[in-house]
Amino acid sequence: MGQLRLGHIVVIVLCAVAGFAVLTFAADTLVNRTVTPEAPKVDLVAQAKRMASEGLPDANDFGCRPRESSPYPVILVHGAKSNGAVTWAVAAPYLSKQGYCVFALDYGWSNSVEDSAQTLGIFVEGVLQATGAEKAAIVGHSLGGIVPRAYMRLQGGADKVSELITLGSPHHKLTGELRKSCGWETVCDELRSDSPLMRKLNDSSMVEPGVSYTALGLKAEQQAASTFIEGPPDQVANRMLQDDCPLKGLIEGGIGHNLETLDPVMLSYVNKALQVPGPLPGDYKPDCFALIL
Repeated sequence: MGQLRLGHIVVIVLCAVAGFAVLTFAADTLVNRTVTPEAPKVDLVAQAKRMASEGLPDANDFGCRPRESSPYPVILVHGAKSNGAVTWAVAAPYLSKQGYCVFALDYGWSNSVEDSAQTLGIFVEGVLQATGAEKAAIVGHSLGGIVPRAYMRLQGGADKVSELITLGSPHHKLTGELRKSCGWETVCDELRSDSPLMRKLNDSSMVEPGVSYTALGLKAEQQAASTFIEGPPDQVANRMLQDDCPLKGLIEGGIGHNLETLDPVMLSYVNKALQVPGPLPGDYKPDCFALIL
C-alpha cells in the first residue's frame, strides 16, 4: 500500500474529531435526560383548601365522598362585594343536611371575570380530585353565576360541570343602573350588555352542551338585568319567585337581592334542581310559607 497523503490524513482526523463530538453530545444528552428531575406536580387539593371560604363549618370537608344518590359535589360561588361565609350561611348547612358534599370558595370578585373564572377552575379541579367525582354542580349568586359561565365557556370547564344554578345573576339585558350600582372595579365595566365578555357569553348561545341550567330570580331584579338564561327547555329552566309566591317581596326588606340566598323557597328550588337530572322541573311548586329549612 502507498503512503497516505497529507490531505487524507487531515480528512481522517476531522472525521474522528466529528465522531467524538457526536458521541460526547449524545452521552451528555443521555446523562442530562436521566438526572434532570421532573417538574413538581401541582397539589390542586392544597390550592383549593387555601381558597375555601372560612366560617362555614358545614362546608369544605375535603374528606367528603358523594353518595350514589347525589354523585356530584356542590360548589357555591358568592357574588360581588361579599364572601362565602356571608352569602351561604344558610344554604351551606341546608344543602349539607340534604346529603351533598358542599364546598364554597372566596375569590377576588373585583378582578376581571376571566381571572375569577380561572380561580374557580383551580378550585373545581381540587374538589374533584379530593372527592373522586367526575363533575361538580355549581350554585352561584349574582356575579357568582356569571363567573361559572365564563369558566365553562372561556376556560374549557364545561365537561367538569353537571349543572349550573344561579340566583339573581345578571345574565343579559343589563342596564346602566346595574353598572352604576356595582362601582368602578374592573368587573363592573364588564357588566354591560355590549362588553366583550357578555358578547362572548351570550352571542349565538348562552348554554354549553351537556350542562343543565336553572336560573332563579326576583321580580325586582329584572329592573337591573334579566336573570334568565335562554336555551332549550330540556336544558334550561327559568323561575321567578313571585310567579309561584306572589306575596314574596311585597314587604319591603322582607326579601331582596342580597337576602335571596337565605330564603327557604329559593333554596327549595336549588335543592329540587340538584335532586333531579336536568334543570328544575316545570311542575315543581314550592311551599311559599316555609319558614324553617
